Amino acid sequence: MTPPLRLPPVIGHRGAAGRAPENTLASLRRAAQLGASWVEFDVRLSADGAPVVMHDSMLRRTTGAPGRVSTTPMATLASLDAGAWFDPRFAGERVPSLEAALGCVRELGLGANV
Repeated sequence: MTPPLRLPPVIGHRGAAGRAPENTLASLRRAAQLGASWVEFDVRLSADGAPVVMHDSMLRRTTGAPGRVSTTPMATLASLDAGAWFDPRFAGERVPSLEAALGCVRELGLGANV
């Protein structure tokens, strides 16, 4: 019998969305720095079917770009600035692929709710 999964009482929402731009690698890193052992983040598919870490269906709020995630190719999504809207210190933070986010989670030793 598999033992039940024991989740921590606090899981970083979209990384550390109150301290870094949500659903970015910077946000995942900040959650770990703050002591989170797990993070939650969202995934959508790009126009070419690549899984990308993004909550909203539209790009404008977190990147300033027009359009939908689902109609934008991954190469374009990966070039968008997903940090400047949150704070100028995060300018240049990119929209990560799911692969990049999972690599970051693994590197940081975090659990993930995707």
